[in-house]
Amino acid sequence: MSGKIARKNFERYGIERSPFSLRPTKRDLAALLGESVRDLKTLAIPSFKEQFVVRRQAETGTKKKKIRALVYPESRLRGIHERLKFHLNKVRQPSYLFSPRKDRSQRDNAAMHLDQEMYLTLDLKQFYPSTTSAMVRKWFQNELGMFPDVARLLTDLSTIDEKVSFGSPLTPVLCTLVHREMFNEIADVCEVYELRYTLWVDDLTISGRSIPAIVLERIREIIRKHGLKSHKIRFHKGRDPVFITGIGVVGRKLIAPFSLNLKIKNCWAEYHAAATTSERDQCIQVLLANLGTARYIVGASTPAGQKLSDEMNALRQKKAKMWRQDVKQSLAKKMNVSAIGDLTPASDAPF
Repeated sequence: MSGKIARKNFERYGIERSPFSLRPTKRDLAALLGESVRDLKTLAIPSFKEQFVVRRQAETGTKKKKIRALVYPESRLRGIHERLKFHLNKVRQPSYLFSPRKDRSQRDNAAMHLDQEMYLTLDLKQFYPSTTSAMVRKWFQNELGMFPDVARLLTDLSTIDEKVSFGSPLTPVLCTLVHREMFNEIADVCEVYELRYTLWVDDLTISGRSIPAIVLERIREIIRKHGLKSHKIRFHKGRDPVFITGIGVVGRKLIAPFSLNLKIKNCWAEYHAAATTSERDQCIQVLLANLGTARYIVGASTPAGQKLSDEMNALRQKKAKMWRQDVKQSLAKKMNVSAIGDLTPASDAPF
């Protein structure tokens, strides 16, 4: 070890201290992105930029499959997006944001809403495709105070087809910053009514002892004001399981989703149907991974988590015993074959 303390490269300062907030020139921008001014201008030309853009269809989603048109950068343009992401990730994020954010998980997001009586969940419709280059440029110029020509150049580099790129490493963090004013206004509404509020990319979750109808009205009004739409709006009561970003919340407990429990059940069936030691070993590996995920969700120290730990330990012991027996059987077979060879009559020998 060198003895040097690792420098934190994420959420180091407020947005006012970002190099993009210090009125950079095109030369400053080029230095930040590791390119020359001339190359940045060339890359911003749509006809030239197109050679560094990938366009393809991809199926997304688990329950309801969707075909999405992915348009994302590669090669030199992707490198610029990665460097922009690196710099923007250094900006401190508000406490309500859980994704995109380092060291925060779906479980952390759900745990923020434990022991509540009412829940409101809603999504931002077509969040990335609805984030236009005009919105991005406005944020660069009005919020960060960039010179108009620099804001225009950076917008052209950051967006594809006049909107943020679905599939770019830059897009998640860029969208949280471009729409921060909107998200902050929603947070202010929740604070007035003493509600909990978290954001996971485009999924908003609000919870509390009660959620007045006016809260939803004001939130939707804020979203419309900022040029976006909301959908998948649902109210839930705390006595029923509420699934927040895939994690179930029931009162003071977190529960694994049905899909994970079904996967574990199917793994057990495959384990019992396995014919060979290798097949059973493979099933055990998959089982341990899924049981470990379930334990992480419910919490290792909870009764349910301890039960899962016992189940995992029993599986590990079964695996060790299974392989010991397999080795013994293999040795026994070899010894039997050797013994049969020793008992072969001399008259049967081919010489």
